[in-house]
Amino acid sequence: MNDVPEYLRRLRQAQAERTGKGEKSPAAAAGTTPSATPQEQDAIRWAKQLAGGQELRSIRSLAGARFAVLVRLQSATGARFISLEGLPSRDALRERVKPGATVGEEVLGAYEIKGGRPVTIAFEEGQVVLRMGNPRPGGGAAPISPEKMLRHAADQAEKRAKERGKGGGAGGGFRRRG
Repeated sequence: MNDVPEYLRRLRQAQAERTGKGEKSPAAAAGTTPSATPQEQDAIRWAKQLAGGQELRSIRSLAGARFAVLVRLQSATGARFISLEGLPSRDALRERVKPGATVGEEVLGAYEIKGGRPVTIAFEEGQVVLRMGNPRPGGGAAPISPEKMLRHAADQAEKRAKERGKGGGAGGGFRRRG
């Protein structure tokens, strides 16, 4: 008979199962999923910058969303944490950021995922007004299409071929002095 207590055996078995199939990858544990688009990854980077170093406790509905909103929530125990939520449309964003929509929440900011730019939220005459900011520099928000990359590469190759042709003669331009 084995001297290992039953609870310890079950604990080890559960840990082995978790590491074998159900555990998150390091990318998922860090807050980005491998299937996230460059725009969604940029939205997560924006949220982490805006959170000021605090951990994003949850990232919900970001896949395929047009807008993201960063919210500071208060739990039942009084602890505060930050959550990033994806929203499908501008109207959904307006409804989400309305003052008094929920209790114990503070909206820290909003972000347009597809355009890669922050959204300024203002309240004028009882209406929610959304103003789009400038696109973030260096973000992965506007990836270049493969067709455009191929055209650019062809143009560069053509330009290099013309410059090479000006050198006159074969041999790569190295001349011997004799």
